[in-house]
Amino acid sequence: FQAEDGIRDSSVTGVQTCALPISRMVIFGEDVGPKGGVHAVTLGLQEKHGRSRVFDTSLSEEGIVGRAVGMALNGLMPVPEIQFRKYADPANEQINDCGTLRWRTHNRFAAPMVLRMPVGYLKTGDPWHSQMNEVQFIHSPGWKVAMPSNAADAVGLLRTALRGDDPVMFLEHRAMMDAAWARRPYPGDAYMLPFGRAAITMTGQDVTVVAWGAMVERAEQAATQLQKDTGRTAEVIDLRTLMPWAMPMSGTFTVNPTRAAASNRCCPRDRSWRSGNPPRTAPRRRAIGSAPPPDRPAARAAADRQAPKIQAPVRSDSWTLTRIIWPPPVMLMTVSAPTSTSASI
Repeated sequence: FQAEDGIRDSSVTGVQTCALPISRMVIFGEDVGPKGGVHAVTLGLQEKHGRSRVFDTSLSEEGIVGRAVGMALNGLMPVPEIQFRKYADPANEQINDCGTLRWRTHNRFAAPMVLRMPVGYLKTGDPWHSQMNEVQFIHSPGWKVAMPSNAADAVGLLRTALRGDDPVMFLEHRAMMDAAWARRPYPGDAYMLPFGRAAITMTGQDVTVVAWGAMVERAEQAATQLQKDTGRTAEVIDLRTLMPWAMPMSGTFTVNPTRAAASNRCCPRDRSWRSGNPPRTAPRRRAIGSAPPPDRPAARAAADRQAPKIQAPVRSDSWTLTRIIWPPPVMLMTVSAPTSTSASI
């Protein structure tokens, strides 16, 4: 991760450069020790810093987050890892309790931590290893949410998160961990990025595309193709953090009128569902603060897929799962019927 020799390193080693700079920091989670995690983000850290500061846990997400809360209350800086986004669901109660701790105790106690979590899919994925649903954490009171799109931002945001007084959900998109586009020169040992400050990655006059995480690369590709095909230019904004919202960039009541006038068309872009997510908020808040107001309705690029549908109910006498519709493939799973009605399950 050195700029001198031109090496542009990935988000994986970018995160490793920030690991354990503080003596009270501990890293733990499922397979984060000798294995280095399923995405190799913590590879080599246990060997370097010892088993007392980097260690494996049991397969219990509520235990991982609950342990982190107790450690934070006792003065440590825990950096727990949830192996995949979907696995965080069993720990919803612990996540909620952690975020509301400061409010519930009238600011007498807090549990600052950095909860790292891979999100999204890589090349393929299933319902347990490819979910996003970052909006759930945005709606979790007391939590900050960061979602970097490249290695340099990962370094700057992680350093800021490790030095804060609030719990931070640090979401790392799986597709960007070792992607060529996301590689950046090392920004330096003191490099930090404040939360709530977006970045303009491409300038343009005809439309503004708001994105975060892996969709920033897609947005830049679309902007480049738009200019090639039509001659129109698109501005691309990388939010970097979703809580707090990147207000001066993406548009709120306090939006800069000079910047707002750069483009009166806003298109948020993400990989989550079309409804109920931050992209629905971005164009509306931008419209309120813009001067002049947008001259076109805000568009949005997002996922449209629905949950799998069962064509017919499962017969109680055969254990046969009928055809499942889930594009792109159509899967057929059949299990033989029990030999007797008294068979135990």
